[in-house]
Amino acid sequence: MPSRVVRSRRLRVATYNVLHGGEGRESLISGVLARLDADVVALQEASDLGLVDRLAGRLGMSVAVGEPSDPASTFNLVVLSRVPVHRTHNHRHGGMLRSHLEVEVRPASRALPAIGLHVVHLAARFGERGHGEARRMRELGSVLADIAAAPDRVPHLLLGDLNAIAPGDTVEATTFLARMTELRRAGLLVRGDDGFDAPIARPEVDDPAHDARWRELGINPRLDVGISRLPSLLGAVTARVPRHPVIDRALGLRIRRDCLAHMGALGYVDCYRRLREDSGYTCATWALVSRIDYLLADPALAARLLDCDVVGGARHADPEATDASDHLPVFADFRL
Repeated sequence: MPSRVVRSRRLRVATYNVLHGGEGRESLISGVLARLDADVVALQEASDLGLVDRLAGRLGMSVAVGEPSDPASTFNLVVLSRVPVHRTHNHRHGGMLRSHLEVEVRPASRALPAIGLHVVHLAARFGERGHGEARRMRELGSVLADIAAAPDRVPHLLLGDLNAIAPGDTVEATTFLARMTELRRAGLLVRGDDGFDAPIARPEVDDPAHDARWRELGINPRLDVGISRLPSLLGAVTARVPRHPVIDRALGLRIRRDCLAHMGALGYVDCYRRLREDSGYTCATWALVSRIDYLLADPALAARLLDCDVVGGARHADPEATDASDHLPVFADFRL
């Protein structure tokens, strides 16, 4: 891990979906963030604000919270910052599940005196296929309208869990289906009355035997809330599908990629893809098959990009990252 002295001329910004508030995983998340040593961190699914405050206290950071647009949701957006915060604005839009949290920070830099952060968590809705991407495009349109209306147009990032696939990126669908079959055969996924496979019920009190069943397959049992619910019929049909890149490519042709294509057309730079050609998968940690977490820089900020990587990947290993959440954090360093 580079020291703070070495990185004194850099600003490190990270994005991290902590999964359902981080329940039962606070010490793991805290450790991952402490080792990452980012100056600014955008969190998604931060439903436990007590945990957020404790993280901020341990890391010496201030807190900005964006409550969701949907009153039925508890998935807040949060920015933790050790850089002075100049202003915050939480944009809530009708038809948007979460919100758009806008935060302007002021690094001690003459060359880069202000940076805008636009934190989002776009709707998943993977079961809706093309309609899911259409919904994400509508949400993204609201965010871009907010950015266009900002009083101060400063170099900025749009970052967070976009639940979207970039043009040219792969999704290892057959690996995901094989992993789901493995969980089903181990009795960790069971058919519910609604016809969907879901994780077995967690005991009301800690049960070492229950936890051991998950651990045998390399999964933190506290990540069960992030396991996908799929129609039981789909499991029966896909159980014999082999893992193969040709099948992945064929299935990938059915994935709409409008959101990232649109951002690229507007001049935004995918920080990871600017520097890396490998997969860069961020989700899910129990079956890494896709990249859906992004830092997208406008041209002014992209010109100052120094590094971008996935925490828990080969270049930036962290042994606890796969236990802390179902997403891996992503960070980018910018020259001050």
